[in-house]
Amino acid sequence: MTPMIDVVFLLIIFFLVSSHLARQENHLPLDLPVASTHGPQDPDRAALTISVDADAQMRVGGNVLEIADLKMVLAELQQREGSQAAVRIRTDRGVQYRYVEPVLREAVIAGITDATIAVREKQP
Repeated sequence: MTPMIDVVFLLIIFFLVSSHLARQENHLPLDLPVASTHGPQDPDRAALTISVDADAQMRVGGNVLEIADLKMVLAELQQREGSQAAVRIRTDRGVQYRYVEPVLREAVIAGITDATIAVREKQP
């Protein structure tokens, strides 16, 4: 019985840490672009969040990645999730498209076709 309790505690710690990292990704200080229309966010879809900050640095899970590292992350995501693999790109509104395009290109090369770009709703 004791080993089972140990496993349960380890699982609880794992899920607490992983949920903290997922929430932290959405709190990176980015000034998201504004859009007048947007689709609702699906809470059941667990998309990998890739952030591109004002300095054009790509971040996944708070870690700065180079394009070669991003290729590996996307390949692992595709391998793990298959056709359900999805990416969500959060970018600062001042970032030029030429810094976002490589992320989209590498996602398609990895076989991930479900990509969304996070935006803020336009205020009336």
